[in-house]
Amino acid sequence: MILDCELYLLNYPVAGHSYDIPALESLLDEAGIDRAVLMPPVTYKPDNYWMIEQIHSNSRFIPCALLNPQFGDKAVEELELGVREWGIQGLKLMPTKHGFQVARNFAYPLMAKCTELGIPVSIHSEGGYAHPLAIAALAREFPEVPVIMDHMGYRYWVTDAIEAAKQVPNIYLATTAVMEPHFIAQAIDNVGVERIVFGSNGPMVIPKMQIEVIKFLQLPPEDEAKILGGTLAELYKL
Repeated sequence: MILDCELYLLNYPVAGHSYDIPALESLLDEAGIDRAVLMPPVTYKPDNYWMIEQIHSNSRFIPCALLNPQFGDKAVEELELGVREWGIQGLKLMPTKHGFQVARNFAYPLMAKCTELGIPVSIHSEGGYAHPLAIAALAREFPEVPVIMDHMGYRYWVTDAIEAAKQVPNIYLATTAVMEPHFIAQAIDNVGVERIVFGSNGPMVIPKMQIEVIKFLQLPPEDEAKILGGTLAELYKL
């Protein structure tokens, strides 16, 4: 089974194309992807319930709440409601868009709730608010929470992302939007194939193109299977 760890449902067009549920299913079909972790549009206060309504019990999509920790207790309450009543299965944090430093305690209440609920967290990574080593500091405080580092520091902080994963065992590096195979090969060599998960960051990145990046590596079938879905299935308890 091939699983995508990051796909966005959009309520606005991209390059003249709309990306509702049927359009996203077409992208997955084109890439041979079986299921995808789905997130709502990135806004100041993302509408997670709207996403749930659009999915409408379509089991191909694994709903992941995108929450802004600046909303404090309200964000924590929404996460708990989402998991217990809406079918939410994970949390996504976007420090750059929501203006908080990962290494500070803004996200601590949400991370603590993820520990309680037993769900994984995906965190956008880059060189500013969401530096990989700052993500490492956060992940270290919550060792029971699987932390999927989106983009694995792409592209100027890949080395830092790998170092973060080497230091903190609950960090997993996602291939989202990483188009150079050698970066992924470097991560595999340093932290092991079990700590790398496939993701596309679709529809901004076409999933089929991201699949080709993994295929280019010509990994042993069992290793490719772990990256393309095996490890993510374990993290999401599928």
